[in-house]
Amino acid sequence: MNLSGSNKSSPNEKQRTSFHVWRDPPASGGWNMAADEALARQSEETNRVLMRLYGWHPHTVSLGSFQRCVDFSETPELSHWPVVRRPSGGGAIIHGTDLTYGLAVPGSHDWSRGTEKLYTAVHGALVEELSERHLSARMVDSTSRETEQSFYCFNRRAFGDLVVEDASGNSPHGNHKILGSAQRRLSGVVLQHGSLLLHRNPHIQGEGSHVGLGDVLQAGSVNDVIDGWLERLADRMNGELIAETSPSYEKENDEIVRRTQRYESVAWLHRR
Repeated sequence: MNLSGSNKSSPNEKQRTSFHVWRDPPASGGWNMAADEALARQSEETNRVLMRLYGWHPHTVSLGSFQRCVDFSETPELSHWPVVRRPSGGGAIIHGTDLTYGLAVPGSHDWSRGTEKLYTAVHGALVEELSERHLSARMVDSTSRETEQSFYCFNRRAFGDLVVEDASGNSPHGNHKILGSAQRRLSGVVLQHGSLLLHRNPHIQGEGSHVGLGDVLQAGSVNDVIDGWLERLADRMNGELIAETSPSYEKENDEIVRRTQRYESVAWLHRR
C-alpha cells in the first residue's frame, strides 16, 4: 500500500489525521478476507485508520467466524456459490448486491476502545447522511435483545445495526436492516467488517432476500450517499479524507496470495 497525502493544519486548527479509503475491484471471498488482513497489518504499522470498500465476484456466501458450517445442498439457490469464513463474527451474508467495507483501527485510536464507539461512529455517520435525504434511519439501541439467532445476518437485530423504517408493512421487524457490522481484534488492531445492502438480490427468495438501500432511497443516488457517508466519517475522526485511486494491494502480493489459500481451504471453512 502506498499511503500518500500529508497532514496540514492552520495554526488555529487542531491537527487533522489522514483517513485513507480505497475502492477496490470485486474479488473472490478468500482474496477479500486476505486483503483485509493486509489492511489491518498496514494500519498497525502506520498507526492510521484505514478503510477499503469492495464487492464480490462471483456471488459468495460468507459465514461469521463463530458460525457452524452448514450443508447448503438443501438450499438450491445457494448450493452453487462459493462459501468463505470471515475472521470477524456475525451471521451469514449473501454477497453480490452489497458493498462491503473493511475498517482497520489501530489500538492507539480512541475508536478502538470499545465496540460501541466504533459502531456508533461508522453507522451514525450513515444515519446522518440518510436522514438528510429524508429517509427514516436509525441505529438499533443497546436495550434490544435477540430472542433467536437467525442464520442470516440481515434477519438479526442487535445493537448498532442500521435500519430504515418499513413503509410497506412487509417486514416482521417493522424495519429493514441495510447495514450490519462485526469486529475482530487482530494483534494491536481492530478490524471491523460491514456490509451495506445496495439492492435486493434477484437470485434469492425467502428469508435470505432483503431490501437494499437503492430500493428505499428517495433522494440522490447510492453513490452520492456513499460519498457523503465517507465525508461524515472523516469529520467524526477529525480526519482528512484521502480517496486512493489504485487498489489497496499489489496484484501479485505474495502474502495476500498465501493468506487467500488459507481462507479458501477446507480446514478454515470447517473449523466450526
